[in-house]
This record gives sequence, C-alpha cells and structure tokens, in this order.
Amino acid sequence: MLKLRYDTPLEWVRIVENNMNKFLKDHAHSERKVAAAALTLVAHQPQRPELVNALVDLAREELSHFKEVLNRLEEQGQWLTKDEPDAYMTALHKMIRRGDTDHYFLDRLLVFGLVEARGCERFYLLGKYLPEGAWKDFYAGLAKAEARHHGLFLRLARSYFSEEVVMARVDELLDSEAKLVESLPLRAALH
Repeated sequence: MLKLRYDTPLEWVRIVENNMNKFLKDHAHSERKVAAAALTLVAHQPQRPELVNALVDLAREELSHFKEVLNRLEEQGQWLTKDEPDAYMTALHKMIRRGDTDHYFLDRLLVFGLVEARGCERFYLLGKYLPEGAWKDFYAGLAKAEARHHGLFLRLARSYFSEEVVMARVDELLDSEAKLVESLPLRAALH
C-alpha cells in the first residue's frame, strides 16, 4: 500500500461538510474520470490480460460509484454542473514521464495509484469525522474501495517492473505529490 507523505488537514472536512452539494458534483466527475482513464489504459495495453481484466472491473466499480453519487445529488434536487479544472490532476499528469514507453507505462500505473490513495485518505476522513448519518457511512464504505484500488495499481506495477524500479519511482512520486497537495488551497473537492 502507498503511504502518503502529507496528511490532509481536518479543516478540509469542515469545508466539505459546509458545501456538500458542491463536493458531490466534484466527486461524481472524479468517479467518471477514473473509469474513463482506466478504460483508456485498457485500450493502450490490450496485450496485458491481467491489466485488462482488473481495469475493466475497476471501471465498472467506479461507474457504480458515479451512479451512486448522481442518485444522492438527485435526492437533494441537484444535478451535475460543468466539470471544473482540477489543479491536482493536471499537476500529477505532468509528473508522468514521456518518451520512454516503459517509464510512461509505469508512471501511469503509479499516478493512478496515488490518485486512489489520496481519495482513500480523504474518504476515510469524511467517514470518520462527518456527523453520524448517511454521508458518514457512505464515505466510510468508499474509503475501503479506494484502498483496494490503490493497492491494485501498485500490484500491477510490481507485476510488470522490478520491486526496486517501482519503489524508487514511488518514492519520487510520493515526495512530489506531498509538496503538490500542501501547496493547493483547501476546497470542497476531492483533490
């Protein structure tokens, strides 16, 4: 499992709690984008059956989360709005090395893992610190799913690359991700 090197401040939970509808809209878009990104990786790596099967299952689960969030929005008389740019995701994508096919593939797997690890950490905070009720339970359950997901990407990376190569790059990416998250303003969004 990936151990993040920067802890989200608890103030973030209060920001989300006070802007739950805005957070839900961002959350829905995040689930949709992860499903789409997993399927894009499948399209780019069709010769890797373990990866294809795992990521199709992941995409299916992420789409079910997307639908759950949409349902919760509808229950509140809300609907999706236009997706806003995500500075976190933009910066993480820039960390992916281009040019060398192996580096590009490894970095995509590890960046997906970082995104899922950060989602796990933040859903865990919501599941722990939101007041008792449906939201608390919903996010506690999603934290468990995100934990499985970030573990999946690390296992996939280890199945295609040596432990030494994977962990050296994980170390670099964890440092960069920590600096990135610390530099971003807290907002009612997953990232």
